[in-house]
Amino acid sequence: MHCFRSSSVGAAGSQQTRRSSAGREATHSAKSKIVDRIRSRQTSTAAATVGEAAGAAAAVGAAASRPTGPLLLDSIRNSFKTHSGAPYSSKPRGSPRICILGAGVNGLATALRLQQALPSARLTIYADKFGSDLTSHGAAGVWQPYKLSETPEVLTHRWGAETFTHLMELVHSPEAVQAGVEPMYCNSLFLAEEPDPFWASTVSGFQRMRETDLALFSKHVDWPSIQAAAAVAAAAAASSYSPTDSCGPGDGSIDAATAAENATAFVDGYSFNTVVCEGRLYMRWLSNQLDAAGVTQQQRRLRCLSELAGEGWDLVINCCGLGSRDLLPDPHCYPIRGQIMRVRAPWVSQCVFAEFPDETSYIIPNREWVVLGGTGQVGNFSSSMALADAEKIAGRALQVVPSLAHAELLDHWVGLRPGRVRLRLEAEVMSPLALAAAAEAAGVEPGSSTPGSGRLEELRLVHNYGHGGSGLTLAWGTAGDAVQLALSMLQGGAPGVVCVPGERAAKA
Repeated sequence: MHCFRSSSVGAAGSQQTRRSSAGREATHSAKSKIVDRIRSRQTSTAAATVGEAAGAAAAVGAAASRPTGPLLLDSIRNSFKTHSGAPYSSKPRGSPRICILGAGVNGLATALRLQQALPSARLTIYADKFGSDLTSHGAAGVWQPYKLSETPEVLTHRWGAETFTHLMELVHSPEAVQAGVEPMYCNSLFLAEEPDPFWASTVSGFQRMRETDLALFSKHVDWPSIQAAAAVAAAAAASSYSPTDSCGPGDGSIDAATAAENATAFVDGYSFNTVVCEGRLYMRWLSNQLDAAGVTQQQRRLRCLSELAGEGWDLVINCCGLGSRDLLPDPHCYPIRGQIMRVRAPWVSQCVFAEFPDETSYIIPNREWVVLGGTGQVGNFSSSMALADAEKIAGRALQVVPSLAHAELLDHWVGLRPGRVRLRLEAEVMSPLALAAAAEAAGVEPGSSTPGSGRLEELRLVHNYGHGGSGLTLAWGTAGDAVQLALSMLQGGAPGVVCVPGERAAKA
């Protein structure tokens, strides 16, 4: 709501007019052009009523009293649309009704790409969790394919390249800050010779590391320091991780096996330019884009897809990730438990991925902290912080970047990545019989969530889940293929497959 100071008639009014005139003359020329266009459009509309003209004049006056900028110009244009009587979020009657399940990065990206491809569609996102309750929210977000099981490289390459292009376009746009994206230099270290990755041509500046470069990351810290840091990290975790604790020197020890593991030198590696896309910021940006486009986001917990039958959806897109394990159900889904710690270390400006005998350690700078990780524990459903994991994470990080001994420990975080035998990107039609069987297996009364409906209807579906540890790396690309499948289904096309589902993977 805009507030205006009232003025009296007469000299005071003249004084007010002179001040307003002087202010307008001092305003940036770009703003004057915007105001002139608004005035010209308003005065050229012969059918405008006196009330509409007064409303437009008030809008112009309010615009002239504020500083210019991209956000302000957008507000002016949108407010003028409102004055013109065109609701911003209106959708034509008869437009397709589409439901997206899941509000992680894949669900939000799919919804946004679908809205862009089919702006007249009425989209609704259902999810039982939003924001910080999701694994995507805690992702450090460096672009690099990771933990993808048997998903074909040719598809991963295409999806990853499309996502990389999207993220780099955001980096060079006014939206970069809000979207949480920034360019980043990354170093990957290995214990044995490693071939160039299939995605090397996607990034810029890819090069093999020299022996002298590899030596900089090997054996920089003596064992007492590593032992102390690991002990302090474990002690901090046991005492509820006070933000004032340090990752630095303290008392304690780690076992001989861990010491031998961390003493390994790196013999091969490569470096490249990539992009970091922080999950918490990027998801907020996606959500804001959807809100602005009139997409509904609603909390709802589904036990079975049959609950949607009879609600009049033209299409349902399943982006439930690990939730698909129970919702469908899909036995080929499994968790990949990831544990990280966040520290304040503003002097760390590059990513490092370092291979160890049983895990890959990583150091990823974010906007407000540096992420130290991690774990990739297949089949582990625990969302609790493990002291042993925290100990290893700290010890490994200090080997490759010893200055982290002076970092301030902020917190620990655990998330369950949505693993699958292969990423599933497929369209299908579930018959009433299949829906009834699924409802019975889930213990749900068919059609129980659709009052007034006495029967189940077939459900047209697109599946997009099973991204493992590469959700932010692949989301925009897989969303594009999901949209193509969706458009084909809406036009009456037959179900299609982009990536072979898990149950067929063993035969492929």
